[in-house]
Amino acid sequence: MKTYMIIVLLIGMIVILNCMPAAWTEFQKDISIQAAQFQNSAEQQAYRQLNDTRNYIVGETKTFWRWNLAVMPPTWIQAPSTCRAVGEHCYVFVADSEWNTHITQANVDSVMVRLEQNTPNNPAQGAIAMDINLFGPIPDALDNDPKLIVFYSALGSFNGSQFDGYFSAYNQVTEAEAQQMNPPGHSNLCEMIYMTCYPLSPVAPIRLSVLAHELEHLIHWGQDTDEESWIDEGCAELAMVAYGVPDPISSFNNNPDNDLTLWEQQTADYVKVMLFFTYLKEHYDETGLISALIADPTNGMTSFSNQVNIHYPGLSVGKILRNWTIANMLDSPQPDSGLYNYEGLNMPNFTMTNVNQHPVTDLASIEPYAADYLFYDLAWRPITFNIEVNTPIHISELIFNSDQECIAVIDGGLTTQIEYNPLPDSANYVIFVLTNPNATAVDYSYAAGVVGNEDENAVAVANPVMNCFPNPFNSSNSGLEIRLSITKGSATTGMIDIYNAKGQHIRHLNVSKATDSSELCTSWDGRNKDNELVSGGIYLLRYDNGKQRISKSVFVRK
Repeated sequence: MKTYMIIVLLIGMIVILNCMPAAWTEFQKDISIQAAQFQNSAEQQAYRQLNDTRNYIVGETKTFWRWNLAVMPPTWIQAPSTCRAVGEHCYVFVADSEWNTHITQANVDSVMVRLEQNTPNNPAQGAIAMDINLFGPIPDALDNDPKLIVFYSALGSFNGSQFDGYFSAYNQVTEAEAQQMNPPGHSNLCEMIYMTCYPLSPVAPIRLSVLAHELEHLIHWGQDTDEESWIDEGCAELAMVAYGVPDPISSFNNNPDNDLTLWEQQTADYVKVMLFFTYLKEHYDETGLISALIADPTNGMTSFSNQVNIHYPGLSVGKILRNWTIANMLDSPQPDSGLYNYEGLNMPNFTMTNVNQHPVTDLASIEPYAADYLFYDLAWRPITFNIEVNTPIHISELIFNSDQECIAVIDGGLTTQIEYNPLPDSANYVIFVLTNPNATAVDYSYAAGVVGNEDENAVAVANPVMNCFPNPFNSSNSGLEIRLSITKGSATTGMIDIYNAKGQHIRHLNVSKATDSSELCTSWDGRNKDNELVSGGIYLLRYDNGKQRISKSVFVRK
């Protein structure tokens, strides 16, 4: 479910009643804060003193409170269960009603291997130890037992919505205190995460990864109960990356102008924070930045800024955001020694704005803590390009050669204006990365054009000239017509190679001309060499007849 599911009611009602996500997020925070207000209360201290340390054994029975998600709003039910496995860090309980029907001992054994012994990413460490090392200790509020309880039952579905797991802060208070909360609830008086065994498989790879996700929420609650959702969810998504089965990267790459700190419980929200915290882990966590961030009592960007200042004095939050937004686009070990690379993730294409019309002027904006990408093909030379912003932002230039290799990342700094001059002939195209490190949106304008013939430095555009229309084009309902104006006596055939924005070759197109034609003609149906429709974004077409070469960028819409 990948949410800070204090109570599953919140998630179900979001999907089913189409309530405002932001309102439900605030409600989730409220439940967490309410439970935190009882931490270490006199009643909890008395409970701990009166109860011995728990130490379950296989075969021991226990009745647990859980939500019934087959109805909405959910109701509380009690589920008799039995301990089916005991490990160094956890117990696995299964609802008796599901045993040998929707979950078996073989399933439990598989779960225990991943919890206690190894993960797809680490053959020597299970998910629980992984989370503890990465995020911090599991709290032990009431039961005098450091072990986690993982409780499997049929969480069910409602109107097509299926639930795979959750953490409930009600379990962190006594029963009497849970009844005082709004809405009133029930407590199992233990550190527990709930997982499904029906209708979703309990041992599907993504579901085992969710174990690490939900455990992070429990750990985070134990250290900073009122943290902003983007940080808590980002760390929980990082747990899935560290485990080895992350959520798919989608949605956010199609709209990167998306405030990192804004949480609306959409797919893009999970992806953007997953990418950000994965980047932090790979490039800035040698000093323990992430666990320190979780333990920081302040919240949100204030907390992040505090910890960056402590762990990396002299490095600004804005510069980290700038490096991250470049990595999202580039994802390459070169240049700059891997600063813009993901080792554990393979990035899809990110949507860019094609600014290759001549001349072109436009107005745009960037959300807080977000980025825009502008693509400029240097086939027309010499060119001018100017960007002006109403508030300082980070502007960077990614320079690519004709082989689609990034040969330089130019840091324009924190600025309100950049004037781009023609680069050497080795440069083929440039991607401008505009990163907004501010807490408010910024407006910007850009203008581009070809230097006029009156400029003594101007050079003629090389033949042949490639024209593509319509550009942009929609691969699902139209094709791209391609024509090359050629000089008399030039080749009558040739080849066009198509590359995605990461420089990966995806298709060959043969071109030829009729006897009486002065143009080479072909078309592209928007499919790759495997006959699959390509994703939206910028693609580069390169014509080469052995003597002449020219490139043209096209924009595919989905």
